[in-house]
Amino acid sequence: MFRNAMRLPFKLLGIPISLDTSFLIVLPLFAFLIGLQLPTYLRLLGITPEPGMLQGSTPYLLGLLAALGLFASVLVHELGHAVAARAFGVQTREITLWLLGGVAQLTDIPRARGAEAVIAVVGPLTSLALAGVSAVLRGLVPDVAAGQFLLGYLALVNLSLALFNLLPALPLDGGRVLRSLLALRRPYLEATRTAAGVSRLIAFAMGIFGLYAFNLFLVLIALFVYMAASTETEQASLSQALEGLRVRDLMTLEVRSVPPTLSVGELLQRMFLERHMGYPVVEEGRVVGLISLEDLQGADPAAPITERMGKLEAIAPEASALEALKRMAECNFSRLVVMENGRMVGILSKTDLLRALQVRLVGQTVRPGGSGA
Repeated sequence: MFRNAMRLPFKLLGIPISLDTSFLIVLPLFAFLIGLQLPTYLRLLGITPEPGMLQGSTPYLLGLLAALGLFASVLVHELGHAVAARAFGVQTREITLWLLGGVAQLTDIPRARGAEAVIAVVGPLTSLALAGVSAVLRGLVPDVAAGQFLLGYLALVNLSLALFNLLPALPLDGGRVLRSLLALRRPYLEATRTAAGVSRLIAFAMGIFGLYAFNLFLVLIALFVYMAASTETEQASLSQALEGLRVRDLMTLEVRSVPPTLSVGELLQRMFLERHMGYPVVEEGRVVGLISLEDLQGADPAAPITERMGKLEAIAPEASALEALKRMAECNFSRLVVMENGRMVGILSKTDLLRALQVRLVGQTVRPGGSGA
């Protein structure tokens, strides 16, 4: 999802944390805007500014601290989701902070009845708890204007995060709660489509209000919600179409590999003759990487293929077909090497997945007992 994200050198609760490049742009922007609006925030919070607080670089330094507090709050919000998901046996692959907040990328959608609603609602509850803690601390700390502002801002922003995320629009938490409740009585795909329809209406209303109020950020959120609602429907359709299929069912068993001693020109000739667009690179029986036609763009024909070889992306034969499709999308790879007990047992291409997907989707449109014509 976030191909330009920078992974931080530490984990929280065992979960990798990444910063999308858009975060690095929006952080100083938020710091500037908060610093610019500092007098308004002080009036709203009932704080009398101290001498020099509104002069020079001080407002923008406070704005930076407040912006960092905002994104730290978003991170804790996403960690709340991750902890709740772990209770249902679903792991979190990564948490990414970006332009519009944070995203916890779960390894799977929890299938237990009502589980998605529980996981979703924990996020706003976490933000409400942070708002409460910030408000209590504000009453306990010394009456220093800067400290009062930062704690007051965190209380206000966490309350806003909780309320905003409870809107019944996918992919917000309220939308996931709505879908989970609908799925108690309807098929999951139908519940997703209904929730997506509600999401588009809310996004449209949000966008109109954002244009009326000249709030560009709200318009961006509206566009994100509208597009994400469609993505959720597509994901649900894919999940249903590929349900029950494993990598083992779709992989190609007869794998053609190439040695690392080949030159780019020799590999291109081989691709032309064998009509293959990618190969695992095998050295002494060990898979050392993958090479595809895309990797050879602009390469010197005399250069060894190891100079253009991509890293090895492997998957287990018992992994789900949907997981394989997600891995390909995240890594921007068109094929995965299937490994079992350290040995290559097959290869899975995006074409294999798309072919299975087409067959399943056609099968869903054919009525039982009909000719399918």
